[in-house]
Amino acid sequence: MEQITKNVYAETKIRGCNPGIVFTEEGSVFIDTAQWISSLLEHREFAKKKGPIKYLINTEFHIDHIFGNHWFAGECPVIGHERLSDDFWTVAGDVPCYQYSLEIIRRQDAASLHLMPAEKDYIVNKPTITFSERMELDVGNTRFNLYHTPGHSDSQIAVHIPGENVLFVGDTLFAECQMWLHSANIPQLLETLDFLESLNAEWIVPGHGPVVKNDYIAVQRAFIYEWIAAVAEKVIKGWTLEECIAGISFADRYPVDIGQGEMMEYIQHTNVVKCYNYLTKSRQKG
Repeated sequence: MEQITKNVYAETKIRGCNPGIVFTEEGSVFIDTAQWISSLLEHREFAKKKGPIKYLINTEFHIDHIFGNHWFAGECPVIGHERLSDDFWTVAGDVPCYQYSLEIIRRQDAASLHLMPAEKDYIVNKPTITFSERMELDVGNTRFNLYHTPGHSDSQIAVHIPGENVLFVGDTLFAECQMWLHSANIPQLLETLDFLESLNAEWIVPGHGPVVKNDYIAVQRAFIYEWIAAVAEKVIKGWTLEECIAGISFADRYPVDIGQGEMMEYIQHTNVVKCYNYLTKSRQKG
């Protein structure tokens, strides 16, 4: 894992989200979990060598953030937004979460396939500690400020560790890789970016991509507006949704994050749909 500060680590070079570990005088706090079993177990071993695991915090319900919750069952409480359980461990796209995860392990972490429990044994380890708008968590001498930050998803949260000047934002930020708007509420997402920027953290751990500084929030905001502007230009010209999907792409701007290159077309398609529906206030599905 990459050491960000004396007590904060994050993994940014594997498929799926960027999981993190924060060490305190009483033990560690995990923020999201790795989607590869091999990495997940390495992270657990690394943390447990320094003491007990005290909490696991999930920033959202998407499978790449919650896949590893099974391996924390019975070890520590799970924390998340009060609405996180609504969509927890349901489907990934159109595929049940277990089958989706199993296929990823088969293709990308095959040496750990034997460690994947059978579906009947898989523990759907949902949050047992939840909050609505804000939660303060003190672990030893370390303060964690948890904020509801909707936009990427309804139950999205951010985790600020002011003593370390580090902010984990989940998929509210995609740094130097393709941005997924498939589940986004665009007005909320833009409001959340403004709020996160106001925290003025020195280090921001995005959901995907490298650790960045606070000024990267402006880059993400600008890219969202580029997407909106590109679709708006065609809407003004009378293009249909289907024409926009066929004619608008930012595939040349950034790569898809590690291990997900096959999703480029899906990202371009759903980002256009989301922007088109936002601009036209349409309920049409694409």
